[in-house]
Amino acid sequence: MSSYDSYAVGSAIGGFAVGMMIFIGIVFLIVIAVLVLKIIGEWKILVKGGKPGWGALIPFYNQYLLCDMVGISPWWILIVFVCGCLSFIPVIGSLLSLAASIYFAIILNVSIARSFGKEDSYAVGLILLQPIFYLILGCGEAKYEGKKPMDDVVMNAITKNTQSSSTATATSADTKFCTACGNKMDKDTKFCPACGKEVK
Repeated sequence: MSSYDSYAVGSAIGGFAVGMMIFIGIVFLIVIAVLVLKIIGEWKILVKGGKPGWGALIPFYNQYLLCDMVGISPWWILIVFVCGCLSFIPVIGSLLSLAASIYFAIILNVSIARSFGKEDSYAVGLILLQPIFYLILGCGEAKYEGKKPMDDVVMNAITKNTQSSSTATATSADTKFCTACGNKMDKDTKFCPACGKEVK
């Protein structure tokens, strides 16, 4: 191979490397710009909702503040995180992680839209073009109207089961049964009203 051919190959490789570095630099600048827009919009949204704006700078805490502001369960942050950790399980883990993330994104953003007096369809923009719509919501005329959460069927089912089991536990703790006749009575009763036997 002649020195001219070596020079041409070297120039081509060098030109490609420079082109890739410029491309990566442009992508990096775009990502930083999008992140800054999202933080500014989220900061303004949190301030409108009576929360500390600097919370937008801290991952997970910003999601907690948004959940608290719009009235949905902050347990979803942990659920999504745990499901994300399970994504190493082939197919099932990835599907579970994806389903939890999508569900959380929907209930959070619909609740944000409702809490600022917007239609549920506004949540589509909050999900798909989050930095732009957060900026519009935070810097625009929209006012925080209080907690207006989307109906969370998953948490409602979990809460209902927990409440029914705690009610059953409380009921059993407040009652006792006569050892002679099996009559149900209050735990403070000393004598069974049915048979008169002393119950300890």
